[in-house]
Amino acid sequence: MVTRLLHAPLLARRTRHGLVPPPQPQPARRRPPMAMLAGMSAAVAIASAFAPAPAGASSHAWQHVHGQARLMLGVEGKTGQAELRAAGDDVFGFEHAPRTASERDVQAKAFGRLRASGAQLIRFDPALGCTISARDVRMDTKPGAHGEVVATYQIACRVAPQGKPVRFGISAAFPGIDRVAVQLVSDTAQSGATISRDRGQLVP
Repeated sequence: MVTRLLHAPLLARRTRHGLVPPPQPQPARRRPPMAMLAGMSAAVAIASAFAPAPAGASSHAWQHVHGQARLMLGVEGKTGQAELRAAGDDVFGFEHAPRTASERDVQAKAFGRLRASGAQLIRFDPALGCTISARDVRMDTKPGAHGEVVATYQIACRVAPQGKPVRFGISAAFPGIDRVAVQLVSDTAQSGATISRDRGQLVP
């Protein structure tokens, strides 16, 4: 009897408002595989790390500590991106927009070094075959705030770098930067560390 009831067709039922049609069976929802969920989580975490600050939020609190820069590093599979922020004074000696030909020349040389030296600033294992290409290098100067240098990079590797240490050469290229606060997000790890004079590493 129970079996017959479970498999019996659903019939319309009568109420005081008339006949109510039977509920229609809903198709089963397919659950995405766990690997896909994990990949989505990594992508969301990386996107969040590089999202612009909310309106009204200050992104300048950290840079007033002269000698300290910030590096955001995101890796997903064989590709990634990075963003380096540092006080202009620590990169080329001043934090305002260049006012003289000499200052423009000093800034241009520093920007050229940032564009050309991505693989020296962020050092992956050479066996991974990673290239680090500058996407944008600029001076971010706001009224009443200290100017900061912002450099963004695109990372492409022949071999996924997960599990291999990443080292740094930022202080070697720019001696005015003593420490770098690094935040790393990858498919398999989320970590952070303060790198002092290029000593230390993180593993994606």
